[in-house]
Amino acid sequence: MWVILKGVLRMNQTLVSEDHEPFRRLLRPVVRVLRKAYIQGTTVVKLMPTEKSIQLYYKIRKKSYDFQWSLDPGYRKGLRRLIELTIAPNDRVLDVGCGTGSATVLAAANAFEVIGIDLSEDMIKLGEEKIRKECLENISFVTTSVEDYTPERRFDKVISSFMIPHVKPHLRPAIYSCMYHFLKPGGTVGLFGSRGEVCDVYETCSEIRENLERCGFKQIDVHDVYDIYRIVTAVRPA
Repeated sequence: MWVILKGVLRMNQTLVSEDHEPFRRLLRPVVRVLRKAYIQGTTVVKLMPTEKSIQLYYKIRKKSYDFQWSLDPGYRKGLRRLIELTIAPNDRVLDVGCGTGSATVLAAANAFEVIGIDLSEDMIKLGEEKIRKECLENISFVTTSVEDYTPERRFDKVISSFMIPHVKPHLRPAIYSCMYHFLKPGGTVGLFGSRGEVCDVYETCSEIRENLERCGFKQIDVHDVYDIYRIVTAVRPA
């Protein structure tokens, strides 16, 4: 499937420019089908019952992870939209389940400081390579689980993208509770992922609202973006 996606990406960079709008329109259905197929393939996380199995999975995937996501322009635009909706100048930001730091790096362009945490040491190493290449001095990474992380200070914003499928459904409120306590009163959490209506390892709109409300979050806003993605923001009351 990734060979096909790579071909679509190359076409998108050549034929499908502003000068070739008909080709752009022709490719959109193809990209949507491939995007949905990939997201539905993430049900593989059901086969990872432990933290060690997750770490092994990302050790295997570390070389292809960023490449696969880079093939989907909707994913990149969704990440940028997440940052637009959540991050303000001078924010201290925590990126939960930061992976290779894609959202971390985007947030750092606006924020005062960004800390990324992830269970996978291999993903963290790739994130550290990114910040060295881009000479970013306001990012740091910590290899840790969400539950074990103990920040010195609370954050203005907490963001997380595509982390929640790795958490069993009955444990998700506990993870959101951690995010709640990572925030200052009045702080905002921003979540980016797919939709439970598309793939059952994600949350439906009603499920994510219920989980966030159970933890005390208010002002929950759901933004469906593109055909399969979803951004949710919520506020810890002041």
